[in-house]
Amino acid sequence: MMQERFIDRQYQYQPADISVSQVQYLDLAYMTGNRHGLDIFLPNDKNERFPVVVDIYGGGLWLGAKRSFKLNPALRFLEAGFAIVSIDYSLIWQAPFPTQIYEVKAALRWLRANGDNYHLDVDKIALMGESSGAHLAVLAGVSASVDALEARDFGIAPEASEQVKAIIAMYGPYQFDQFVPQFKASGIQPKYAETGTDVSFEGQLFGGKAPSTVPELVQKYNPMTYFSPQMPPILGMAGTADQVVPYQQTQVMIAAATEQIGTRAEICLVQNASHGIYDFMDEAHTKLKLAFLKKYM
Repeated sequence: MMQERFIDRQYQYQPADISVSQVQYLDLAYMTGNRHGLDIFLPNDKNERFPVVVDIYGGGLWLGAKRSFKLNPALRFLEAGFAIVSIDYSLIWQAPFPTQIYEVKAALRWLRANGDNYHLDVDKIALMGESSGAHLAVLAGVSASVDALEARDFGIAPEASEQVKAIIAMYGPYQFDQFVPQFKASGIQPKYAETGTDVSFEGQLFGGKAPSTVPELVQKYNPMTYFSPQMPPILGMAGTADQVVPYQQTQVMIAAATEQIGTRAEICLVQNASHGIYDFMDEAHTKLKLAFLKKYM
């Protein structure tokens, strides 16, 4: 029996446990149009301003929703006094890349323009993403430092800052033409047989073309292209048994970040961890992420 392709999967929504948040503002529009909503979760109802973690879910840019179970790791930060913002964005079959980067930046500008109304400390915003959401978080966060991939007429408050204080990137893809050789080097059999081809989830980023055939776009959509000494501190996390995105993607990305910002780039490789939130949301890894955020926010 032929293995199911990633892009043929049927999405089954599983909700996050948002009951852990005392104060919630749901389905706020950060700009007009479909899939341009965000949710804000506050740790309590005190009249104070909370540092913000903007969480970006993964799903190959092909599926996902802002209140799905993938939000659960971020919601654990509520106890530490962080506000959590979860955003929706256009899926790749709805709008071509890099529309999603413009949407993330539009959401950041909306937060800067409106955050005071929701008890947010808009001077302390971090991005966190998992899988393809990690790619969005890193690419949006570092390109803002060098004024690249800009579309300030996309959304509101074109003058507002898109800069963030820190980035947490969990098992994300960054070098889209390196999946096949990296899996081969580590002896890991990819979960999806179409990996590296035009019908792979990474191929959809390039309009249904194999990444190896579009080197100029691979470079353009690689966050490392925009790394600079001004980029935010970054924590990269990956599992050594990941069969969806090679863990070497995180290793190479953090090595490149270290060349620019030294010890403000950190890495956590989780032995025998696979792709998905569950190996990265236990108490130890939650504390690790919180320590990183508190250091820079």
